[in-house]
Amino acid sequence: MEQEWTPTEPELRDVVRAAAVHYWRATAVPGCVLVAGLALLAVGLSGPVLAVLLVVLGAAWLGRAWSACRSSARQVFGAAYPVGRTVSAEATDDALVPRTGTGTAEVAWERFQRPRVGPVFVVARDGVTRQQLMVPRPLFPDAWLGRIGVPADGG
Repeated sequence: MEQEWTPTEPELRDVVRAAAVHYWRATAVPGCVLVAGLALLAVGLSGPVLAVLLVVLGAAWLGRAWSACRSSARQVFGAAYPVGRTVSAEATDDALVPRTGTGTAEVAWERFQRPRVGPVFVVARDGVTRQQLMVPRPLFPDAWLGRIGVPADGG
């Protein structure tokens, strides 16, 4: 069973934005907790001036992190899903086989762990590399969702 998709500019923009938000949350949340903790510590030790400085530096860091995440997502997903070029994904008994602008891969179904299904992506943690697997929804129909995390032998 194969699924094809020819991304448009608005669709790619949505994919890039969703990927950037996903990456940014992974870096921003720990960074916010760290900055907030340091700011509270600074208020207790030296007063509000240092705390305000830390908050301003933290905000600048968050802005820079957002810019870097968006740029990285644009580069990665723009290459994988070029506007106007048809890409596809095939569901075999053993694996998902995406064919994108950057090549063909084969990812065993059982590698998709802790999946989250959203309107733009299916996101899962790769059970082998521990990296994020992000497949755009146009390449991952609902009929395939039952395969995620299920061992290839069905048990």
